[in-house]
Amino acid sequence: MNSAGRNIYPWAFGTSFLILTLLIGFLIFNTYKLEDKNYQIGQLSLIQNAYGAAVMDDKIFPGGNTIFQTSLVPCLSIWYEKEHNDALDASEFAQQCVEPFLKRLRQEQSLDSIFQQIVQQQQLDSDLVYLFHFDKLEVYDAAAKDWKVFYETASDNPAGAISGRLENPGLNNRVFELSVSDKNPRPYRFTYSLYVDYENRGWRIFQEMVPVFLLSLACIAVIVLLSYRTYKNWISQRKLADLKTSFLNHMRHEFNTPLTTILISAHSLIDHETNRDKREVEQLGLIVERQAKRLKAYFEQIMGSVALQERQPTVVQLPLNRLTKQLLDELRLRYQDEIEIRYEALLSDVEMKLDEDYYFLILDNLVSNAIKFNDSDQKTIRFTWQLTEDQYCLKVADNGSGIASNERSKVFTAFYRGRLSGNKPGLGLGLYYIKSCLDRLGWTIHIEEKPSAGTIFYIYMGNAAFNGKRQD
Repeated sequence: MNSAGRNIYPWAFGTSFLILTLLIGFLIFNTYKLEDKNYQIGQLSLIQNAYGAAVMDDKIFPGGNTIFQTSLVPCLSIWYEKEHNDALDASEFAQQCVEPFLKRLRQEQSLDSIFQQIVQQQQLDSDLVYLFHFDKLEVYDAAAKDWKVFYETASDNPAGAISGRLENPGLNNRVFELSVSDKNPRPYRFTYSLYVDYENRGWRIFQEMVPVFLLSLACIAVIVLLSYRTYKNWISQRKLADLKTSFLNHMRHEFNTPLTTILISAHSLIDHETNRDKREVEQLGLIVERQAKRLKAYFEQIMGSVALQERQPTVVQLPLNRLTKQLLDELRLRYQDEIEIRYEALLSDVEMKLDEDYYFLILDNLVSNAIKFNDSDQKTIRFTWQLTEDQYCLKVADNGSGIASNERSKVFTAFYRGRLSGNKPGLGLGLYYIKSCLDRLGWTIHIEEKPSAGTIFYIYMGNAAFNGKRQD
């Protein structure tokens, strides 16, 4: 799959996640609006019925009709004449009439006690607060057969408030809006509203929605996690598939070259028509032997990767310094004409719990990589010891080609070959073996690039106080 095809998946996931989040957010918001609209609907119905029974045929509250007849009704006829004659002071006169009327309503109202009685009788929440608001007063114009507004205030205008302390009146908390009319001495009607709510209405609704909100967040988190894990698994499988394809192609090339060479050499040896001297036969024999060894090494690497997965380490207490020197001496004999191996021993030996075969495999692959990925005329690898925070650390430095910083997290993957591998022989298993052995021993490895050339490996061998015992 090309890079464009791969890049579309993160975009598709991101877009789908955004749409899902917006959709859930939209549903939660609409649920909140619905809850806000229908909140206390049962309580408001009880209050409306109880208030109607308490007021009966009076206006607003018991005794309110008397205030209307004495403070407001006498002004209506005068105002109507002024309005009919387009008097300039008609609006001013209406304001002068209404303000004393509302003031008297506020002074003589009994709505506080009525509301408290309703709350107690209906067993409602004592945290409820209310607001009575005088909305509009209209006078009937017989000539125009229409109602003319004498006085009007919006629901959020405190000038129309009669009693109560609710600060945010609105459609969602309005118990009722009543219009009461009277014919004497001139037809008029007034409209007023009762609002009942909690002072912290929004917070109460939000608290009730918290379980839904948290469940929605949890669902989103689970979907994101599953999608992310699925995507990561898919990427890992794609990388593994690509790596296997690359490995098979490389294997085919690596096996084909020595096999072809062996077949050509064998054909030359059995060609009776060509007289060959002893020296030429020996050279052909050496070629066959060298290529057969190469095939054998590849075969052992592949089988070794399988065996490594199945074999469990045999951990025993061994002298670390003596064992390291012994194994490096063996490697010097094997690679004596290919690389110079230097070793700086510990000042005092220490016994360490380890698997000797694993330890040898680690050292062997470090040396063979230092030979393979090194174009220097004089190839060297140096082993030294460091003691950091009670850990024994084996520092391994070579003068090879180095490892690019963007490849350091990949080089321990089976069959991975970096860009510096080029046409060099190998199956990409060396550092994989090292990491596998280290993991099974509970050790760790860190790669550092040298300032000039080469690579430095730091192998941390666990806590010395726990895993090591000094030899006196």
